[in-house]
Amino acid sequence: MGAMRRSAPHILIVDDDPSVIEALTAALKGAYVVHGSATGKEACAILRAHPVAAIILDAVLGEEHGLDLVERFRKLSTAPILILTGHSTEDLAIRAVRAKVDGYLKKPASLPDLHAALERIIPRPDWPADLAARARQYLDEHASKPFLTADLAGRLGVSEARLRRCFRAIYGKTPRRYVAEVRIRRAALLLRTSHQPIERIALGMGYRSSTMFGKAFRRLFGVSPSVYRTGRRRKA
Repeated sequence: MGAMRRSAPHILIVDDDPSVIEALTAALKGAYVVHGSATGKEACAILRAHPVAAIILDAVLGEEHGLDLVERFRKLSTAPILILTGHSTEDLAIRAVRAKVDGYLKKPASLPDLHAALERIIPRPDWPADLAARARQYLDEHASKPFLTADLAGRLGVSEARLRRCFRAIYGKTPRRYVAEVRIRRAALLLRTSHQPIERIALGMGYRSSTMFGKAFRRLFGVSPSVYRTGRRRKA
């Protein structure tokens, strides 16, 4: 996963509440390189020092108003700006439109909404193939662990729908179908080359019961694990 971190876009969070910066950093790390700042001055210094891909800006920063900083930020960076606010009013919405910010979310923003908003505003022309490859790498490395497409999407910083769509376009199947096939093919190798009980192989591949494992195995190979093992050994 080191390659993913090296190529991850930089995100700047501008918020005077340390707990917000901490929470957003935890939510976005891995998918992004995250920088935090509490003031406009600190944010400008970060923009000068790093190639920031997007700015998450609190609407109110102590004595500063976030929207008053938009013009200053745009003199330093072309990064799109996502406004976060805990005080949604018509006046604030109008000001945000006039400032031509790129996105607007109410606090507390859910993790899927935050990732989806960043996905919309950060241009990544190479994403489909790259995203699918990173997802496949992760699935190959963690195939035997419990899997939810939503968790992987969050780790990669995209929406669940976007991940499924890109993965299917490149590999012709969903991430869930892919990881199921990886598990079964690895189990088949163990059935051919080891004397481990079928129940232990099933558990090692992440299946809660040999019955569930047997159904999944039969869908891919057309026979039960025990028949597959017997047949392969006879051929050998």
